[in-house]
Amino acid sequence: MEELNSIFFVDFDGTIVTQDMCAVLVETLAGEGWREINELWERKELSTLECARRTFKLFNSNDPEVFRQLIGQAVFDPGFLDFAAFCEQRGFPLIILSDGYDFYIEYLLQREGLNLPYYANTLLFAPQLDVETPYSSGECDLCGVCKLQLMEKLLKPGCRSVYIGDGTSDFCPAERADKVFARSRLYQHCQEVGKEAQLFQSFQDILQTVEHWGREEEEGT
Repeated sequence: MEELNSIFFVDFDGTIVTQDMCAVLVETLAGEGWREINELWERKELSTLECARRTFKLFNSNDPEVFRQLIGQAVFDPGFLDFAAFCEQRGFPLIILSDGYDFYIEYLLQREGLNLPYYANTLLFAPQLDVETPYSSGECDLCGVCKLQLMEKLLKPGCRSVYIGDGTSDFCPAERADKVFARSRLYQHCQEVGKEAQLFQSFQDILQTVEHWGREEEEGT
């Protein structure tokens, strides 16, 4: 019965969509110096908030339409729509936890006709580019969105947490989740810390596993 009580917490950039949309925006719109800022962030010497604010100062546009044109190139993981439909059919809550920005997550979900709850940083366009971090942790400022705190807050008693992700901001929640599907840096991290994780290439892989859970339950195994 544990599968029926599962709640899926899913990263967005590099997981639901195949590219990191923050990186797409930065690589296209930011001038010289962004790589050095990003390296500081990767070494955990800058928080997401400070990294974003420094990088935004290098952008050559704060026009929302320019952002939409770039974001519109995003490609969803080929299995995600089927996975989302399966979760809805089976009653599995699916919650997006992202250290990216609400602007493009909302835009892309609407484009695909998806109505999913999400938690992300707030992108502001005027009077200049800026970011707000309503879901940051009071104890740690490394990420703009503390996915671990959100997962623990949103996880209902008696439910099983299933985490799906690929990157650095997924490390903390993945370490505490009951079940992990991982790829890229997250999978490597799980191996390094001894956290069991199932490697996936696309959401089709995850869907096959979840469907197997359902068959086991129906067969009483």
